[in-house]
Amino acid sequence: MNSARSLRIVLASVGSRGDVQPMLGLAQSLAARGHRPLIAAPANFEGWVRSLGFDFAPLGEDMQAFLARNRQIMTGKPLRMLREMIRYFKEQIPLQAQQLAPICRGADLVVYGGLAFTAPSVAEHLRLPVLGVLYSNCLLPASLHPPPNIPWHGLPGWINRLIWRINHVMGDLLLRRTLNSMRSHLGLPLLDHLRSHLIEGDPLVIAADEVLFPPDTSWQGRFAYANFIYFDDPAPLDPQLNDWLSEGEAPIYIGFGSMLGQGIERVERMLVEAVSATGRRCIVDAGWAGLGAAALPHGWLRVRNAPHALLFPRVAVIVHHGGSGTTAQALRAGVPQVLLPLILDQFHHGHRLYLAGIAPRPVPMEKITTTALTSAIESALRLPVGPRLEAAVRLRASDGRASIVQRIEALVGQ
Repeated sequence: MNSARSLRIVLASVGSRGDVQPMLGLAQSLAARGHRPLIAAPANFEGWVRSLGFDFAPLGEDMQAFLARNRQIMTGKPLRMLREMIRYFKEQIPLQAQQLAPICRGADLVVYGGLAFTAPSVAEHLRLPVLGVLYSNCLLPASLHPPPNIPWHGLPGWINRLIWRINHVMGDLLLRRTLNSMRSHLGLPLLDHLRSHLIEGDPLVIAADEVLFPPDTSWQGRFAYANFIYFDDPAPLDPQLNDWLSEGEAPIYIGFGSMLGQGIERVERMLVEAVSATGRRCIVDAGWAGLGAAALPHGWLRVRNAPHALLFPRVAVIVHHGGSGTTAQALRAGVPQVLLPLILDQFHHGHRLYLAGIAPRPVPMEKITTTALTSAIESALRLPVGPRLEAAVRLRASDGRASIVQRIEALVGQ
């Protein structure tokens, strides 16, 4: 053991794989330091977490099942998405608190990410230190970007600030009562504003590249950066996939995780037509949404859960939704990207990579056409290699996990 004493750390995250996987990366670093991490996440991740040798406790709803029941969230329409997410939190906040409180008893510290919004209140109830990990800086109020539920980027700073103020007022009106009801059950004082509790209360760290996703001047150094959290996936590259990659030119990779909007048939048809027009081979990652279940063109390959760290450096272009985890791995691989955002932080990531000259201008998944996608792939291949290689070199040398683990140990020491 390298640290002064072994700590019991609860790593709580609710959401998709992209929300839970960074916590597994932190668990790996914590375990290497002699600590005892426990992953609290939706029950559908239990087998994966335990197979890696970590303790597990169920927390929150299976996001895959939730999205399957609520396809209207994935339309890219801000008001509809906001309405459904408010309904989600009204159901999940009481459940999360009920589950998380017994999990955290006896812990030394709570780390939370994703949609585990009750963790600060539970930690306050148990008088535990807590650290929030943000996988994207777009979750913090800024003049550089609008709130994550707003897909319109490139607006003047004063408009972004106005939208943030409106967003805070709406959040207080729609969710403060639910959160305060939960806090009342825990014997905690009621909140006047959600912002003061979730953003300005406990320590936060941004697990993203500070160069590509810079801080807003209004933050004045309040929020620390630790760079992306990379998970050491022990899974090897499938032999069939490895052989297929070696047999021809680098293919195009397509993967959207759980994101496909409302019509998988439309997406699949468009992808086949667009990629076929480039004359390249293609790897289709099924993801949660089951992409590529229909017949694929001859020479294409369908995979599921292939380790991105091993796969991405061997492809020509990565076409994806812009989730934080996929974006981070694609950046570290130094490969051209095409982002087709659908919801939340995906629009922010696509916009920032476009500004950096690393990817073409993003087109929302629900609006992309066959011709536009073919053009975007060709544009990605023509972009200068300098910006993306510079980012790749920087990220390969970074260690966001170690920085966060140091913060965890310091918080417990305090």
